[in-house]
Amino acid sequence: MLNPETTKSPPLPSILLVEDSATTAVLLSKYLAGTYRLVHANDGAEAWDLLQGDPHIELVITDINMPRLTGHELLIRIRESENPHLKNMPVIVMTTTADNTDRNLAFRNGANDFIAKPIDEMELQARVNVHHKLAQTIRELEASQRALAEQATTDPLTRLKNRRAFFENGAKHLSVARRYNTDFSIIAADLDHFKRVNDTYGHQGGDEALIAVAGILLQLTRTEDTVARVGGEEFAMLLPDTNRLGAAVLAERIRVAVETERFTVVEKSIQLTLSIGVASFAVERVDSVDQLLNIADQRLYVAKRQGRNRICVTDDGKSNFVPGT
Repeated sequence: MLNPETTKSPPLPSILLVEDSATTAVLLSKYLAGTYRLVHANDGAEAWDLLQGDPHIELVITDINMPRLTGHELLIRIRESENPHLKNMPVIVMTTTADNTDRNLAFRNGANDFIAKPIDEMELQARVNVHHKLAQTIRELEASQRALAEQATTDPLTRLKNRRAFFENGAKHLSVARRYNTDFSIIAADLDHFKRVNDTYGHQGGDEALIAVAGILLQLTRTEDTVARVGGEEFAMLLPDTNRLGAAVLAERIRVAVETERFTVVEKSIQLTLSIGVASFAVERVDSVDQLLNIADQRLYVAKRQGRNRICVTDDGKSNFVPGT
């Protein structure tokens, strides 16, 4: 017996028809029925609301002369939208055969194609099919490009940013901090005794530990921060608009969160700790992100030499956050 879920037909592509004539709307619905799902708006204002609320709409067919918001005004809103899906949406404009003024203005406003009234069924179907397939191809190419870009900047194990993305984003943050004299800090964190984890639980256990710690780092940082895996067991964080004190407070929160978590690796419960170094642009006044990360790294290793599971914000280690203090 066939599973109904596997035989269910895919949903029809959605088209927004913007037309204040009920007769024309019924006619076009009949022409496109069975191939597309038609969403109807009586004017440009209603159409704009529908476009904002229905992400499944893939193409617009619009009349020009309508109450409240005309087809020209709707076109302008679509092309000026900050939403890429809307901004690049195909729009077919319905015009009268002799109306070159409206046709030329619609073209300047971003129309992709035109169809003359009265609407011919075969011509309508052909134009809609062409623009729908073209839009599908463009979306697939854009999705593929986004996926490739994501792969190029993402650590495949932890799904954090990789070293390349860390330095690219860091250069931008450093440029902003230098130009506007704002704060910018870096945290470098390294798992303590990670070789022991690998030796005891194997590389699978080590990988599970790294993934779990990466999740904690993402939970405790902001969306504007960059969390990256920059080495085997080393993580680094870019903290825009964050001074040394703010970075130190965050670093201590991270240290405590990792220390108190009971991690499960290869079905065994273990404890992990981090040694952390902090560096801030306002204090160090370096020339590059690489230099700032090196300073944070040096302090990380000061923390390790002083007993691990602590943070260090100065080169001499005198301002460390020590567990239990």
